[in-house]
Amino acid sequence: MIWSLPTLAVTPSNPDDAFLREVDEGVRRDQVASLWQRYGIVSIVVVVVLLAALAGWLWWRDQSAGKAGVAGEEFARAVEQLDVGEGARARPVLDRLATDGPAGYAPLARMVQASDAVASGDTARAVKLLDAVAADSKVGQPLRDAALIKSVRLGFDGLPPATVVDRLKGLAVPGNPWFGIAAEMTAIAQLKAGKPDAAKPLLTAIVLDESNSPSMRGRAAQLALSLGVDQRTLKLDAAAPSAASASTPAASPQPAP
Repeated sequence: MIWSLPTLAVTPSNPDDAFLREVDEGVRRDQVASLWQRYGIVSIVVVVVLLAALAGWLWWRDQSAGKAGVAGEEFARAVEQLDVGEGARARPVLDRLATDGPAGYAPLARMVQASDAVASGDTARAVKLLDAVAADSKVGQPLRDAALIKSVRLGFDGLPPATVVDRLKGLAVPGNPWFGIAAEMTAIAQLKAGKPDAAKPLLTAIVLDESNSPSMRGRAAQLALSLGVDQRTLKLDAAAPSAASASTPAASPQPAP
């Protein structure tokens, strides 16, 4: 008996299907070609621009590093010249760096200029230079805080107590690196303003903070005891009161150069 196999060929239900598929593929190829013609060049341009920008940034970084290196050498040399009494050679360099120095060196140059002004007896100029650094938002916060502390210490005797308290309120906080100095000046300003109750907590905190220098803690302990703060609150042992009373009270902070 002869078995006949079924026919495997599939006849399209619609004779136009193959034609439509070919047309669809052709349209897709035309669309891809059109998109490349429209956006391919733009993509190349974007890549070229990005590469050029990267090259420009690398060049700028190298140039900036070179300028910073030169400025660093000039700054160090100027500081050394001031130390050995060659201010006439150092000051023009510091003036230039303070005006046109690379980022970081301009405020440092102004800080050194302020110290030089103090050494020359020109406190007003020193305060002006320090205040400019403290108010410059482009300068790092640690340097701004240092400039503020130095400015307030230099002008302390001539500043209204309320101004001292207001300027140092952000630094006279336990945990701040400048807490000891800022709290001491703030406490003395409160005493000058006739507000001993506002000074007591600050003085107590200074005494209890072991990171402060012994001399500062001794001054704070003496003032706190004179205001009636209990010895136990200050955690002073039997020898501490006599040591504190031996310290010389400070009517105002000593200015820093």
